[in-house]
Amino acid sequence: MVCSEKGILEKNIELVKEVENIRKKWTNLEILSSNISSRFLGDISTNDAINATLRDMGILNGASRVILVIFKDDNINLNHIYEWCAEGINPLFQFFQNSWINNFPWWNEQLRKGNIINISDVNNVPKEAQATKTLLKVNHIKSLLVFPLYIKSEFAGFIGYANDIIEKEWKDNDLSPLRLSSQIIGNALERHKMENLLKKSEENYRLIIENINDLIVIIDRNFKIEYLNQETVFRLLGYQKIDIIGKSALDFIHPDDVEQANYTFKKGFPPRASVIELRFKHKDDSWLWFECSGHTFIDRDGELKGIVISRDISERKSVEERYKALFDNSPNAIFIIDLNGVIIDANPTIEVLFSLNRNNIVGKSIEEYNEIFHLEVKKYFKRIFKASFLKDFPEPIEVKVKNSFGEYLWVETQASIIKQDSTTLIQLIFQDITEKKKMEILENKFKDELENEVQMRTKELNDALTQQKLFVDQIVKSSQFKTEFMATMSHELRTPLNAIIGFTDLLLEGLYGQLTEDQREFISDIKNSAEHQFDMIKHILDISKIESGQMSLNVQKFSLNNMVEQIISSLKPLINKKEIKVKIKGLEEDKFIFADPIRFKEILLNLLSNAIKFTIEGKITLTVKEKYNHWLFKINDTGIGIARKDFPLIFKEFKRVDSTYVRSVPGTGLGLSLTKRLVELHGGEINFTSMLGAGSTFTYSISKKLEEKLG
Repeated sequence: MVCSEKGILEKNIELVKEVENIRKKWTNLEILSSNISSRFLGDISTNDAINATLRDMGILNGASRVILVIFKDDNINLNHIYEWCAEGINPLFQFFQNSWINNFPWWNEQLRKGNIINISDVNNVPKEAQATKTLLKVNHIKSLLVFPLYIKSEFAGFIGYANDIIEKEWKDNDLSPLRLSSQIIGNALERHKMENLLKKSEENYRLIIENINDLIVIIDRNFKIEYLNQETVFRLLGYQKIDIIGKSALDFIHPDDVEQANYTFKKGFPPRASVIELRFKHKDDSWLWFECSGHTFIDRDGELKGIVISRDISERKSVEERYKALFDNSPNAIFIIDLNGVIIDANPTIEVLFSLNRNNIVGKSIEEYNEIFHLEVKKYFKRIFKASFLKDFPEPIEVKVKNSFGEYLWVETQASIIKQDSTTLIQLIFQDITEKKKMEILENKFKDELENEVQMRTKELNDALTQQKLFVDQIVKSSQFKTEFMATMSHELRTPLNAIIGFTDLLLEGLYGQLTEDQREFISDIKNSAEHQFDMIKHILDISKIESGQMSLNVQKFSLNNMVEQIISSLKPLINKKEIKVKIKGLEEDKFIFADPIRFKEILLNLLSNAIKFTIEGKITLTVKEKYNHWLFKINDTGIGIARKDFPLIFKEFKRVDSTYVRSVPGTGLGLSLTKRLVELHGGEINFTSMLGAGSTFTYSISKKLEEKLG
């Protein structure tokens, strides 16, 4: 009996202790729940609140680690992983990768069904949970408790409590507080998610408002400005927020527009006045036009407010003003007509053109003015009306109308579709072309007369062309005869000249006895004259051959350096006699050219000898440049130069500059003419610059295409 009472007493004591432990746990849980709620409602970050909560839950329940896993919206890939570990416990979050849950079908299925995974002994897990068993054994987890996590009633992750030290059996009185804690965390995460969405939505909305092109202002019943989109206000009006907030909106409205604004705002933007046009003051004291719309509302404090949305229409108003100025000052008569044919407006020119008074016709139908809007114009008006839908406007028409004085005049009528206050209107423009029509009649008459005159003149021209052709044929025959004659005569003349030059050379050399000074002088004159005559005949013959097309080039590749050296050598006596310096540029390296060597030598020799002959003192510079498709040669001297009035003579046959010095220098007047033809025969050009008393520069080119003619 005593033993029985003692056993009952011990059992009661254990029961009391267990109840006390449960009471303490619930008390601690209540404190923890309060702390958890406070954390998520406080100012600390969500991450810090979650980490602190996992720590407290782990310590309260004697767990080695607590893991919170949150999935993305696909419920497969991971969004966040939080883990708390007791001292000496290694974290496991590195084992949780995207899509890992697909490798643990039993774990996945249990949580998605809303079941709690309660494993007190890893060795006793079901057969279908072998993958889970392996995961726990690899990570030395002896017991595990996992709760599904819900956000907005949707499965969103899980909270797991693991024990790595002992095999712990999780009882029902352990599950309730843990389930409650999981729900608190789920609710907190749901609220956090909603707050983030709301915050993001507010930020996006504010971003749109701040960057919208329209000015948005909220005012109270006394017109005091409470809100504005700062970026737009600064961009449109130049004000900072501090310049406007708390001030009356009427202070920024043009004095002439204040009454309209006051009336419209107080009426709460009635439908008929839903849009008004006001002038706002810019910070630089200028006025800008805005189109304003808005409405009134009651805020959360029960106060009447107004939101006003204003769009900058300054440019449009400027265009309208320019249009009005053009409309009023146009030399053409302009009517503005609605689609029913009623005249809405007209410009002052209608009084000049049609003798109509604007005030008398506005509001009337075009049917009342048949003299102007007669049948053809009305048909045109109907075509314009259809064109407003088809976007295919007809061409302007020319019609004859009568003004109020009964006078007829021609007008060109054209039309366009315009918009005024959202109303579609037709603009008809009448241009007076009466004088143009008169001119057309005169032009037609003149055209007929001109055609007759042209026919007559054409006949005369054809007759003249026939006669001219006969003259040209005769000229061609004469030119051919001249060429043939010159070639024959040149040959006949050169034969005796060669004999004269040869015999004078023999006499001068003393082969037939010594000559007196007078005899030597006379014979030298004979020789010089014969050589001069010989050169002139040779030049004439060459020119004739070029003109008749009988001269062809024997193109060869030769050294420019050697050629120039030969030419300078042949001119040495003349150069030394005058003590002139000759400088060569551009031939520092060996260069080769394709040209006719004889004709090339003739060109350069002629230009250099001319430079020497007409240079009293100073220097002569020969510059050679190789270009992409041609060679360029410049001969610059410091000689007597050429007067501008004599430029046209330079390349003409038998023409020489008329000056004392030139007359003292022997010459035929054919050298430069022949040189020009030889340069052109080489596919080049020749020109010169000169100043009287300052020297001359002759420049000529030789084409590189001559290489194609080699051989």
